[in-house]
Parts: sequence; C-alpha cells; structure tokens
Amino acid sequence: MNLLSKLIRGSGLLDELERLGPMPSRRRLLTAGGLLGSVLAASRAEAEDLPFSATRWLVGRITQGMTESELNLANSLGYSGYLEYQLNHTAINDNATAFFVNLYPTVNYQPWQLAQLPQPSQIVRELQIATIYRAVNSKRQLYERMVEFWCDHFNIDITKSYCPWVGTVLNRDAIRPHALGSFPALVSAVAHDPSMLMSLDNDLSVSGLQNENYARELLELHTLGVNGGYTQQDVLEVARCFTGWTKHPYTVPNLGLSFKYDPAKHYNGQKVVLGQVIPAGGGQGDAETVLAILGAHPGTAQFIASKLCKWFYSYSPPASLVSAVAAAYMNTGGDIKEMLRTLFTTCDPAAAEPKLKRPFHAMVSMMRATGATISDPQPLLNYFSQAGQLPHTWAPPDGFPDKLNHWAGLLLPRWNFAANLTGNAIQFTTTSAQTMFAGATTAAAAMNKLDSLCFGGAMPSAEKERVRQYMLPDSPSEARMREAAALVLSSPSFQWY
Repeated sequence: MNLLSKLIRGSGLLDELERLGPMPSRRRLLTAGGLLGSVLAASRAEAEDLPFSATRWLVGRITQGMTESELNLANSLGYSGYLEYQLNHTAINDNATAFFVNLYPTVNYQPWQLAQLPQPSQIVRELQIATIYRAVNSKRQLYERMVEFWCDHFNIDITKSYCPWVGTVLNRDAIRPHALGSFPALVSAVAHDPSMLMSLDNDLSVSGLQNENYARELLELHTLGVNGGYTQQDVLEVARCFTGWTKHPYTVPNLGLSFKYDPAKHYNGQKVVLGQVIPAGGGQGDAETVLAILGAHPGTAQFIASKLCKWFYSYSPPASLVSAVAAAYMNTGGDIKEMLRTLFTTCDPAAAEPKLKRPFHAMVSMMRATGATISDPQPLLNYFSQAGQLPHTWAPPDGFPDKLNHWAGLLLPRWNFAANLTGNAIQFTTTSAQTMFAGATTAAAAMNKLDSLCFGGAMPSAEKERVRQYMLPDSPSEARMREAAALVLSSPSFQWY
C-alpha cells in the first residue's frame, strides 16, 4: 500500500484536520506536519517509487535543491553536459550572489582586521548569512555543495579560542578557493589556517611539549581515516613536525591572527612518519613534507573517495564505485573535479538509495523550490538553529553528521519552517503565490504547479492526490494553495533526495 495512503487511512491526516474544525493556518499546517513526521522513517520506500530520470536524479544530488529552471537547464544540456557545466564553476556567472554577500563587510576582512573587532558575533553571523544565501541563490550549485562538504570535513569549533574572529578566513581563504581544485592543495591551505591551528591547539605546540590534537585529526579525519594504518608513534612524529606552526598575536599590525612559523618552538630532530624518514634540521619544511606524504598516500585517496561517494551517492556506496573514485585521485594527484566526474559517470543512478536531507539541505531546498526572495537572511538563522544545523556551529571536529539515524527524529522544525515560509511569516523572506501558482484556477492545476516546482513532475501520485483534495472545492483560495504548498514541502517524499 502506498505510504501516504497508509498515513491517510491510519491516522486520517486530512480528515483529522477537517474534524478539528477551523483553526489558524499555521496551527493547521503544524498539525499536518506532525502527522506526516510520525511516519518519516517509513517514507524511504515511497521515495524509491518516484518516476526515475537520471538527469533529474543528478540535479537532486549536486544542487542544494531542485528548481524548475535548474531542471530545465539540465534537461537541455543532458546528464553529462549538465555535470560538466557545474564542474566548470568559474564559468558560471554568479555576480548577483557575490554582490549580495559582499554587502556584509566581515566576509572580506583580513585576520588582523577581524582581530580589531571587540566582539566576534558580527563575524560569525555574517559568515552564517553568507553560507545560507549562497546555498539558496548561487548558480554554482555543485561548488556550494562541495564547500559544505569540505566545511564538515575540516570542521572547526567556531566558539573556541580566537576561532570566532577568524573562522571566516578558513572558509574564504582555504576551503572556497580549493573546493573543486586539488585535495593536497586544500589540505595544505587548511593546515596553514590559523583557526584550524587554534581550534586543535597546535598554536600552543612546542618542542618537548608538543600537542597531538591537530596531528591526530589530520591523520584520522582529514587524510587517512581512523582505519588508515597509522600508529600512535606516527601521531607523535607528525605533532613534532608541526611544532612552531602558530599564529601572530592579535595585536601585531597587519599580521595579527595570521599564520606564523616560529623556529624557536620547533622540534628539529629526525622524525619518521609512516615509515618515511624526515631528516633533522628541516624546520617548517618538516610539516610540509608530512602534508606531501599524506596527500599522495593511497589511504587518503580511499578515505576521501569513500566520503564523497557517501555524500553524493549512498550511505553505503558499492566498493567498486569507491575504488574507481580512489583510482581517479591517485591518477590525477588528488584532482577533486576528476574524482567527481568519475563518481557520476561510473555510478548507476537508478540503483542509488534515497538519502534523507539534513535540516540545512531540507530548508534550503524549500526556499529554492518556492522561489523565495531573501532580502535579509538574519531572521532565518533561528530556524536553522532550531532544526539543529545552524552553519559552522558543530563543536566536534568531525563535522555535522551525514547519517540517517542522526537526523530522522528532528522533524518538527522542518514543518514549522515550511508553514512559515509559504505563509510569508518569516521576516525579509517572501514567497509569491502569483509566481508559484501562475495561471492555476483549479486544485488540479495548482497541484501540478507544486509538483513541477518541488519534484520536477515526479511527486508520488497518492501524495499528490491527497494534497489536491485538500485544496477542494475548486477554485481554491490563495490561502488554501499556500497551505497546500506547505503540505507538499512537509510531505514524506520531499524529505529525501
């Protein structure tokens, strides 16, 4: 039996709403969202029943949410053409997004300028605003998906030490320039970033009293993975190689909180990392050698390939796909675009299991599907916080989880957001009924518009029919159609991609 049919017959979703009688639209939608949320765990099978199109699947995987215009573009270019279009991100005109983000001054401040601000709240807030706005509006969608991926991969505790002041520098100067470039160049840029060094205490690491936090995470989370074959002695030796990698004090003019190598704090004796001897007297070059060893290591290729396949393809990707992507890494010196090209041209889209949207992905995809206009993203921050995924606030160094069981129970904030978004109850973020329902005068026509906007025409028929019935009798009012839009965004199948 179709999932939504089970839901309707078992809990009487729409009948229950009618039985409750008149109520404010927002309460009606939250009630519906709660009933839908109670069966989300079972909705995976429903998502697997969507009419299949490889190109539509690709759009769903490499963007922050499908839009009519993006799907039309992909259909016109074809699967391979659209993939290449998104991989060639610098050729995509994204000036409008850049213009808006640049209205927030701290996103472009240098570390020493950020260090002069007495409170870091503005810096953190503007980084979060820029992240959300780019996800919703950027034309470079695969690029932004990769920025999100690497922000999790190289996660920092933005509340620790001086990180609130310079966390934006990691995002701007290390991750964004290399998100679709070379992984060895990316990991090197991150290793030189002051916020990473401070977050993991390497700025305090000195010869004889080396701190192992950064060395351990470099091996376990950034390159080889927890099963990458390194030993505790390797951790110690890597920590010795990175002694002296620190930051300038925040008071130093034109240099405060930027990277600094301090030779007086460096352990200059011989080190042996993963069986390779690093001779004594190498200074700053010791750590550079470590980064080169790790960047060329087959274990790094395997670990990064596995994470990319999990991110884009499946929670449990086939070993053959991971091996193909790892081979692309080794054959190209860690070229990220070639890894993605291999992933999407080797995989079987029709066999990919649906993935649950994380809260950030879910809410961004709602705004994209409805064509929301954002004039000031700040009021949105509270919604992302309530949903458990306010950007750049995950404390552990492993980044926001990409795991089904972590997010499956946190559902009500999504329904709250859908209700407020479609009801224009979010300050400075608006949706247009005239745009969403242009020319629709019947429930069927309005439902077709919502199907096209939110599913690219692939909404499961039973879910579609029940929401259509919700808008009867014809002709539905604008308020009723907006409520229907919220129900579509709250539907079980919309939670998956």
